[in-house]
Amino acid sequence: MYKFSALLLSFFLYMNLSAQQKYPTDYFGSPVEFRILLSGTFGELRSSHFHSGIDIKTQGVEGKNIHAVADGYISRISVAGTGFGKALYVSHPNGYTSVYGHLSAFSDSIGIYVKSQQYKKEQFTVNLYPPRDMFVVKKGEIIAKSGNSGGSDGAHLHFEIRDSRNEIPINPLLFGFKVKDLTRPRILGLRFYPVKESSSVNYRQKLLDVEVNGWGLNHKITKYDTLQVSGKIGFGINVYDMQDDSNNKNGVYSIQLWIDSTLVYSHHLEKFSFDETKYINSFIDYAEFIQHKKRYQRSIIDPGNRLSIYDEVLDQGTYNFTDSSYHKLKYELKDAAGNISQLTGVLKSNPPKKSNEDEVTDKEGWFVYNSENKFETDSIKLDFDKGTFYRSFKFDYQKDKAPKGSYSALHKIHTENFPVHKSYEIKMAANKLPKQLHGKALIAQLNKDGVKAVGGFFTDGFVVGKASNFGNFMVVVDTIRPKITPLNIHNGKNIATFRFINFLIKDELSGIRSYRATLNNQWILMDYDPKNDKLSYQIDDRMKKGKNQFRLEVKDAKDNTAVYEAEIEY
Repeated sequence: MYKFSALLLSFFLYMNLSAQQKYPTDYFGSPVEFRILLSGTFGELRSSHFHSGIDIKTQGVEGKNIHAVADGYISRISVAGTGFGKALYVSHPNGYTSVYGHLSAFSDSIGIYVKSQQYKKEQFTVNLYPPRDMFVVKKGEIIAKSGNSGGSDGAHLHFEIRDSRNEIPINPLLFGFKVKDLTRPRILGLRFYPVKESSSVNYRQKLLDVEVNGWGLNHKITKYDTLQVSGKIGFGINVYDMQDDSNNKNGVYSIQLWIDSTLVYSHHLEKFSFDETKYINSFIDYAEFIQHKKRYQRSIIDPGNRLSIYDEVLDQGTYNFTDSSYHKLKYELKDAAGNISQLTGVLKSNPPKKSNEDEVTDKEGWFVYNSENKFETDSIKLDFDKGTFYRSFKFDYQKDKAPKGSYSALHKIHTENFPVHKSYEIKMAANKLPKQLHGKALIAQLNKDGVKAVGGFFTDGFVVGKASNFGNFMVVVDTIRPKITPLNIHNGKNIATFRFINFLIKDELSGIRSYRATLNNQWILMDYDPKNDKLSYQIDDRMKKGKNQFRLEVKDAKDNTAVYEAEIEY
């Protein structure tokens, strides 16, 4: 048995080495001028997605030089207040594209081009595909400055390598970038899932969390010398990885689960497509994340989970304990540098009791994962496309009285702890909604943090919208215009020494849909940073000497409009 196990381990070590060898490891240079330290790794578990690159620390500041990692040309430039913010895409002759995100600025020539296009389109958000001969770059050439734009929580460079043919991101750490890493992954906890009614852990038909102690190859289950298991069992593990000289808790590269010499589960994060990234909500224990913000990576693969990262999997990542023997559990975790950690424990198998659960034919009230599903009453209509769910389940709905400020009942749609893969349509009756408020109505979700807008519009007595999760929903109206707060100007202000004009713009419910700023009746470019509610205009030659008329108009998703006007002197 142990000889067979050693052979399988050697095979997977070979496969990991092969994954690294099939990518060029001496072609790309570093995108930064300093030692690479990571605050995020490829495939790391994020909110509703896998991380598609590596996050390189920029010494806690913005404005560091960013270099092209190889010869190529700028094939795409994007600017947005969310996502990668300001980003560059460089296509290389070897068939790969490098991506640089959360930038603060582009090189002079690229910046001039981008600004001209923004003024041409009169919009901050742009997605540009310049001719391939417009911006030809050399390896090591400075192409941008690092920053914190878009959906970034701190100054860093988001860096990716993609296959140019299909835009699939590949783990950059397989391309030879020098990251010092002699640190093994750390295992925090282990979870057991009885999969069927006849399954049990320690004689109970409920999940069990097990404490883990140790380091490296010596992680052990504590408190229990031997765990009693019976029937079909799934597993989950809470783990993180670190690199040398960095305190960030990052993601691991691969996970394998063995019961004795049988490989039950295996995945590795070499690459994945953006189309499948939301399957993370099936990959993790979604309910645990929603309730306690812990991410257990499950071995159980739901039938509707289409992730491509899985390798060898036995019976959807579960093991059926039917004998009366002792079994060895072993988890093996690996980072991209090849550092390995293991967790071992002893399980005592007990034959499961006979159950008739597989003979149950009454599926009334069930939603089936691989078909369309509908639910309808007089006050609500729900429409779910095929592929909305990862697994079949018994749907639950409850109706409660209207909360204060609502124009509908409170609709309790299943539970927020259950994952939804695709958005679904909600139609809520709003018969008491006054006609003058029809255009201001929307669907909102009520949770412990308050009311959050979902969106929607009024039609034929219903408010119709799309939701991407379950929870408690109701109809509300938004009649309040956004708030504009000038940070450094007012009417009559002399700004001769200023470099920027800055504002805060906020909307409390439906959210800001658009803004438009003019100077002397001509559109001007204002950078938008939604995470900080900030608008900023960098003063340029559009600001004339003497008096200038400034105007800012901000609209929310329900067309409530706020306007700020001032005469400023320059």
